[in-house]
Amino acid sequence: MSPEQPSTKIGKTVGEKLRAARITQHYTQSQLAAPDFSVSYISAIERGQIHPSLRALEILAARLGMSSTQLLPNKSQQEERASAAAALSEREEDEIELDLLDAQILIIQGEATSAITLLEHISTRRLKRQHQLQQRYLLGWAYYKVGQYQESEYILSEAIQIAKELDAQYLHLRILHQLALTYAAMRNFAQALLAHQRCLNQLEESGIQDPFFTAQIYIQMGQYHTRLENFEQALEAFHKALSITEELTTPQSIQATYANLSQYYAVAKDNELAMLYAYKSIQLHNLDIIKRLRSELYHYLGHAVMQTDSQQARSYLDEALQSPTVLKDHLTQASLLARNAEWYFAQQNLKEAERIALQANQLAQTFGDTIITADTLIVLGRIEYAKTDYDQGGKHFVEGLDMLERLGSHEELADESVRYAQLLEEIGKEREAFTHIRRAFQSRQKLGK
Repeated sequence: MSPEQPSTKIGKTVGEKLRAARITQHYTQSQLAAPDFSVSYISAIERGQIHPSLRALEILAARLGMSSTQLLPNKSQQEERASAAAALSEREEDEIELDLLDAQILIIQGEATSAITLLEHISTRRLKRQHQLQQRYLLGWAYYKVGQYQESEYILSEAIQIAKELDAQYLHLRILHQLALTYAAMRNFAQALLAHQRCLNQLEESGIQDPFFTAQIYIQMGQYHTRLENFEQALEAFHKALSITEELTTPQSIQATYANLSQYYAVAKDNELAMLYAYKSIQLHNLDIIKRLRSELYHYLGHAVMQTDSQQARSYLDEALQSPTVLKDHLTQASLLARNAEWYFAQQNLKEAERIALQANQLAQTFGDTIITADTLIVLGRIEYAKTDYDQGGKHFVEGLDMLERLGSHEELADESVRYAQLLEEIGKEREAFTHIRRAFQSRQKLGK
């Protein structure tokens, strides 16, 4: 027979059971041992000096008319407690993961305050390092959503350190992105640019090809440069984002991108992310998301272009309005038409400006509340004010401002409220002007200014 294991507590328990069964069956050690084993071997098992192999245990059990499992030891109380503790620990982990998922859903659904309550409760439990990372990221995101930017910055900075420790690339990138958004909300555009540049550097170093995320970063960087009046850098960032989204115009190209991401994370042994992107690869509704992203990109790009000289803006608009991609996308077309109307407005051609602005608004209205629809209303209001049609101009201006408030676009709402207040002051409506100055002030407060 093969060599046996040395004496253990388990071995003694098996030996005790074997001895009791042998005596019950009226076997001597010699009768039980023959012909495969020696008497000394049986004696050593019964005394707990050795633990028999599974094959030996099966032979001895068969001679005693038993199954081998009947000779195996019962779990000790200590082992039972350890097993119960392990099961409890596993159940607690499942509960924590479900709570983290619930918190993420609450944030996405606009219930960040409830998410904060849940996440702060989670933090009182004993968390694995990976769960700590998720909890800190979601809490920082939720604080950002409710305008608690200092708290968001502090929590996200903690999360970055944990992400580095765990080499959690996916969450590290998302945390940096959220930190950049938090800096921007605090008007610290220089720090926001640095955080997003770190995102781009990490994407390049890791080899992750995520065009959706990369395009979002460039759009944000373009907005920051615009706010800092670095218009050349803004245009460069917007054009980079545009070149990325131009390649994502069909369901097939989107599916291929998600499939590549799924493959990347499968090779990296990150099975959860691999499955996530595999599921996403079949979601054709992402085409609509990309269209919205491209439309918003043209919106911000158009505003940046209008800061350049008139001829450069005219060339850009003529080229963009003839693009086959734009002609197929009515929301993007509405955005460009709004800029076109603004260009004619700047040239004092109010008739042409109004015609184009009405066309832009008609296209945008079918999409409901969007930043582009609000923009077309405000551009139309400005033109109508210039034509001294104050009733229609005021109606469109207020509609646009209300829409910006519903969208939570407080930066744009503050800027346009000030613009409208100035127009009201010019026609002697100081009381109404004050109302919109106050609205601008309240919007800036929400931005933490």
